[in-house]
Amino acid sequence: MTDLLQLTFSGLAQGAVYGLVALGFVAIFAVREIVNLAQGEYASLAGLSAISAVAAGVPLLLAVVLVVPFVILVSVLIERVAIAPVKKMTPLVSIILTLGVSTAVKAIMLLVWGPEGRALPTFPGKDLLVGGVSIRSQELWILGIAAVVGYLVVWFYEHTIYGKALRACAEQPIAARLVGISPRQGTMVAFAIAGLVGAVAGVIGTPIYFASWESGLTLGLKGFVAATLGGLVSFRVAFLGGLFLGVLENWVAGYLDSGYRDAVAFIVLVLVLIIRPQGLALRGSGVRV
Repeated sequence: MTDLLQLTFSGLAQGAVYGLVALGFVAIFAVREIVNLAQGEYASLAGLSAISAVAAGVPLLLAVVLVVPFVILVSVLIERVAIAPVKKMTPLVSIILTLGVSTAVKAIMLLVWGPEGRALPTFPGKDLLVGGVSIRSQELWILGIAAVVGYLVVWFYEHTIYGKALRACAEQPIAARLVGISPRQGTMVAFAIAGLVGAVAGVIGTPIYFASWESGLTLGLKGFVAATLGGLVSFRVAFLGGLFLGVLENWVAGYLDSGYRDAVAFIVLVLVLIIRPQGLALRGSGVRV
């Protein structure tokens, strides 16, 4: 039982990172029906940038605070340069386009930081031992920050007039224009939010899971799988899907073989596409993902 609890808690921390990345996918798709395959690179960029800032003598928490707006700016620039000029954007076009952006960002990170994986120092706090279960302080930071950020994103999109206006851009684009809502501006805001959650995922996860030029690929794929559980429209299901995926990976690694860990996400994706391609949310996206 102790082993099960240990694996579950560690999996929740890993899954919280996946959940934040998944929120970035949903934040953009809910506004413009764009599948942003560069989402995972935001986390890698944030982690590596924070590592460089700390190495330059910037205090850890200040480095984290400075890196988040930097990644938001990068995300907005990507939208302005690569997304906004395309007049007829479809999910397929967005996949091809953002895959190219993802490759370019990875190449830049490889040139700047090299191929080695790196880690941030852990946030302040002490590790705990509860009922034989070892709980790292960084895992508590991950769960706490992810819960707060996830709640704020859901609250913004579902309970504010501005968030509802953003969602109207995808659900009723013509009606949105008629009442003065600009889909182009809405897309830019959505990319800013995606950059925010991606950056947060990167800075809170890097002290444990390391960051490298290629780590964003794995994070992005697993975040995408979690997002598909919500049909790319449900923030709640996407975040919970990330938690589920993290726990399931840990169970498989602990009880079967660690080599099967990365296969879990793809098995889940295949099952979702076969059994319920619109996701597990009550409301489908209207687009087969």
